[in-house]
Amino acid sequence: MNVLILTDFSAQAYNAARYALNSTSGPSNFYVLHASNGEAAQMDEALSELVGKLKKQPAAKQHCFSALPFSDNLINATRKAVIEKRIDIIVMGASGKNTSNFQGLGGNTCNVVKKVKCPVLVVPNCDFEQWEQLYLPLDLRFPVNTQALQLLQKLPVTENVSLNVWEFDLNNSGANIEDFKSVNYELHRQTLKKESDFLDKFWPEANAKANLIVFFARQLHITEKLLNRLSTVGKRKQNLPVLILHG
Repeated sequence: MNVLILTDFSAQAYNAARYALNSTSGPSNFYVLHASNGEAAQMDEALSELVGKLKKQPAAKQHCFSALPFSDNLINATRKAVIEKRIDIIVMGASGKNTSNFQGLGGNTCNVVKKVKCPVLVVPNCDFEQWEQLYLPLDLRFPVNTQALQLLQKLPVTENVSLNVWEFDLNNSGANIEDFKSVNYELHRQTLKKESDFLDKFWPEANAKANLIVFFARQLHITEKLLNRLSTVGKRKQNLPVLILHG
């Protein structure tokens, strides 16, 4: 896999970078990107130091690393890197130095999720745990392309991994998504009828059992509710990484 790590040199970004080393199922190419209009020499030095630290991690032995300094804004730089390096997935922290008013979610993270058409793994301040319980909420009012789920085949999951699909039929249409054939996981599905069930039923179970939450960027209302929960600070620790797919 080709993995793009975005960094602003914050502690949260470094934790996400460390987490990323475990997020592939085999030897991979890691590109560490920082975009800035600051002094080029300082940016190069800081990136080289970060790459050196990552290479010393136990999980780094099978991987290759490259630094990608960009004198540009983050969105343009990320888009260019995704195309030029044929990136499969972007990894970044849930928050960083630039924090928006969106319930503590990093402004850069929010922009990349919404503006760059590439899967994004958003990592809060947590350590890596083997992925064995994946939770996927879907709003049946908005169609998605489940072929995007093929990326899951490249992820480091356990042998008996489960994909728990929660389908929200808010219009009582009786519809469901039939095509999950691209995912060779143990599939569990249930249908809910009320929007309040997202936070009242889905979130408590996902927070207790999930190792990873997966959803589609097209369903932005779910995206924002979940990222809001993920980034809430103070009352309780949120430790669930989120994989955002475009499809």
